Amino acid sequence: MRPLTLPLAILLASTLTAQPKPRIVVTDTGTVVLHEFTTGQLSTKEWRDQDDHWGRSWAYKKTGEVIFEGQTRRIAGHASVQFSYHPNGAVSKVETSDAPDGGIQWHKSTTTFDEQGNRTGFFEQGQDHYGPIPRVTVQPARLPTEKPNKQETPEEQHMFVNEVFVVNPTNAAVRVVATPKHLSPAMPGGNWTMAPGDTIRIGSYSMGEAWPDWKEQVELVILQVVLGDRQHAVAHTRTDEAKAGQEHRKLFVVIEGWESVTADPGQEHLPGLDKPDPPKKKKRWFFFR
Repeated sequence: MRPLTLPLAILLASTLTAQPKPRIVVTDTGTVVLHEFTTGQLSTKEWRDQDDHWGRSWAYKKTGEVIFEGQTRRIAGHASVQFSYHPNGAVSKVETSDAPDGGIQWHKSTTTFDEQGNRTGFFEQGQDHYGPIPRVTVQPARLPTEKPNKQETPEEQHMFVNEVFVVNPTNAAVRVVATPKHLSPAMPGGNWTMAPGDTIRIGSYSMGEAWPDWKEQVELVILQVVLGDRQHAVAHTRTDEAKAGQEHRKLFVVIEGWESVTADPGQEHLPGLDKPDPPKKKKRWFFFR
């Protein structure tokens, strides 16, 4: 057995060293971690912002096709993605975990892939507003003595829940004005003032078994609050999505920057803010000899 031990050890060592080490790149938007195939193609990419609060992860085939994409965060709860790899650098397993800051909702999943990037398995578990995931269903037993009449029963329609949040990762105070396009108790609208780093919940909406865009349900005006500045800046945002279950998702409207606004004559104020004070009349003095 001793003559076989050394070649086996050499083969194992060469396999482990053949897989490239991850590359870490620091950019002006955050940190990027890159894993590659042994042949040089990109295998996975993980991005995190400068504050390490928000991020996103991708996995690829050798052809560049995306086989997984998921959002990560360390704020308003957590959302994480963990990659495992084949010896050739390809993704072998993706493990996700997601849970809000409060509440009973949580979700975990495991997806497996072969060395060519084809999915070979999937498993999930969790809890949402409707109970545990996956659902437990019990089929009623039928008596063999009677042949049941064949009749169609309508399928029950599920209501998918969409929750909307606004996230302020900037260093500025923010005013948020929400105006629902379809007023409901779950989406009442209102005004909020956010401090730097705050997250607020705007409301939720449902439209049967569908995932409509939040912009079709509510109008959000997000303004930078600057004392004594009438030309307020409007937020430039992106939307991150997090699945809390098969019938429940969370939409995070994240402020990325600001766009300056020049008001038209007679429109010197923006929605949700007080009107500016009218200009004072100048006094004129007349002197007579």
